[in-house]
Amino acid sequence: MQTVILAGGEGTRLRPLTADTPKPLIKAAGETAIERLLRHLKRHGIRSATLCVRFGADKIKNALGQEKCGVRLKYSCEQVPLGTAGCVRHAWNGDDVLVLSGDGVIGFDLGGLLANHKKTGADVSIVVRAVGDPREYGLVTADESGVITGFLEKPGYDECLTDLANTGVYVISKEIIERIPDGENVDFARDVFPELLKEGKRMCAFEDGGVWHDIGDIPSLLRCQRELLELEGKDCGLCGADASGSVVSGGSFIEEGAAVGPGSRIIGSLIGENVCIGRNADICEAVICKNVTAGPGLIMQRYSALGEGCVVGSGVTVCEGARVAPRTKIPDGAIIRTDILSGSFETLSFGEGGEVKGVFGAAGYLRFGMAAGSALGLKAAAVGGSSDALEAVALGLRAAGTAVFRIENASLGETVFCARRLKCSHCVFADGGGLRLISSLRAELSREEERKTVQAYSRAAEVGSKAAPLTDGASESRMYIERLKKICPREPKINAAIKTDSGREAEIFAEVMPGSDGEKVTFCIAADRTTVSAVCDSGVIPCEVLTVLACMSYFKARKSVILPKHAPLMCDEAARELKSSVIRGATGGRGLTPFSYDPLELICEVTGYLTREGISLSAAAEALPKVVYTKRVIDTPKGLPKLMREGFEGLRAGEDLMLESGGARAFVRPLKDGRAVRMYIESVSQEAAGELAEDIISRLRAKS
Repeated sequence: MQTVILAGGEGTRLRPLTADTPKPLIKAAGETAIERLLRHLKRHGIRSATLCVRFGADKIKNALGQEKCGVRLKYSCEQVPLGTAGCVRHAWNGDDVLVLSGDGVIGFDLGGLLANHKKTGADVSIVVRAVGDPREYGLVTADESGVITGFLEKPGYDECLTDLANTGVYVISKEIIERIPDGENVDFARDVFPELLKEGKRMCAFEDGGVWHDIGDIPSLLRCQRELLELEGKDCGLCGADASGSVVSGGSFIEEGAAVGPGSRIIGSLIGENVCIGRNADICEAVICKNVTAGPGLIMQRYSALGEGCVVGSGVTVCEGARVAPRTKIPDGAIIRTDILSGSFETLSFGEGGEVKGVFGAAGYLRFGMAAGSALGLKAAAVGGSSDALEAVALGLRAAGTAVFRIENASLGETVFCARRLKCSHCVFADGGGLRLISSLRAELSREEERKTVQAYSRAAEVGSKAAPLTDGASESRMYIERLKKICPREPKINAAIKTDSGREAEIFAEVMPGSDGEKVTFCIAADRTTVSAVCDSGVIPCEVLTVLACMSYFKARKSVILPKHAPLMCDEAARELKSSVIRGATGGRGLTPFSYDPLELICEVTGYLTREGISLSAAAEALPKVVYTKRVIDTPKGLPKLMREGFEGLRAGEDLMLESGGARAFVRPLKDGRAVRMYIESVSQEAAGELAEDIISRLRAKS
């Protein structure tokens, strides 16, 4: 068995710590990650290993030599990045391989892993571990016997229906390694494992609850250090440092040669070698790299960091999340709110439907535009709505080289329509309800797009020297209105009115919808700008029924529809009856059918259908099969992925959990923020829906 340790990454999310030091040589609680790993290997009887190195290769070789911690070492150096699988193939000696990461901390039972691999006859064994927040991990789904059934790569909470993370520790048979192309960039999780799964190769999960920390960023480094100290029964660690007259606690570690002035408070932080800090410092969950000198009164807030060799004046404050590059000089009294030379640091996240959270003020919106343009590689984007934020967002996009088409005072559907017409892959919309970044085809963002944008925002995207052009998109808005007029009949069967808090939606509706003496119908557009219901003679008609009627309008015209994955199931039934088809989710260059996200187009399509059929909305709804639609959002406790896995085992249907009982079918899916689940039920009666809803709630409560 060959042991291969991956140690070639750059560790960009750990900067400034990794600006001069390779990630495997970063210390936690006084010892580097790679040294901890080598000692762990020796304890399990492993006496030799091959290190795959690239970034900082010479520094790693000089630090470890030919033997370290009782383990003989060989080195395999990549000239170009080869990926996790490519570098293992490059280092391979022809035997089965145990693969580990050199920049994390593990306490796994490697002997048990190897024995289980042999016992199960697996082609690949993967160590998995239950995690509380799985969004930053690749996840593994497996059946009761441990056979792997699927992978999810760093999903949002709305997609992760398991809490088992892929730890990056593998045992792989030589037959599998042999088939990896030599010299090519190949990744195990992205390329090799999914293909093996398709081929039906035996892949097994080995769940281990031992210590595991993937030290990917400053918060994870500090968490790792705190847990390591707790395992040793310590609240803090002082490695020959001088901190007399100071309070040091909460998982802090002060390395050799450092000195902290009296009256200081060091909580949950890492202080590097030969650091000198003046009196009355207040450092909370922060990192100071080696050889930093700081005057009295230094304040460092959560997850801030000073790079190696910085010289800091008196009374300096480094705000939350701000990172200072190595060897930077900071004058007395400075307040560092931004990454030095990078821009401000704020916490960006995304909610449902591309909603942007955690961005405030002109500077934040400017930076967001820069991040979105650079991270997604946008050549052009449409920007629509009525918010003051859009001017700053547009300026940021242009600074990132993205040509901007500005559609003043546009509705959401109008903005997406214009983006498609202008061949913009993405668009930004903002009104009183907030700011959104969405794909023009999907009317939302993928998890990968969200991650890229968040990462670009955190590190502050580089900008070009010349701003991209800004173009007025008013002419495309006119085309949008003309499209709605073509859909709307000249003499509609219903007397339609609209209820909305958007002045633009009301304005467009008044222009495109003719008056009528027919049944009075009031369409009500919700605050999310995509959902619409109707009130007519027979009562309230939900959005799902309106969607089915719009689909029938398409089907009778011999047109298929592309709908979101959570559109009503009755749409599929209607398609079968009318010999048409429903496609779930945008594919390739084909975007969602506009009425699925644009309430104004849905209203126009339904009105046109009713007029052509010569019936009222009440009659059309009554003619459909009786279905009760129930939607609820249920708050959940912490540990949601584990709760979902244990409370709903074996009930997965695609990205959702699906339950069926007594003529009711329910889909359950976590929201993106992980604090609640969305429950959607289609049933033959309110009683059946209620019973299934209670079953779901009881499952959630039983495991909470």
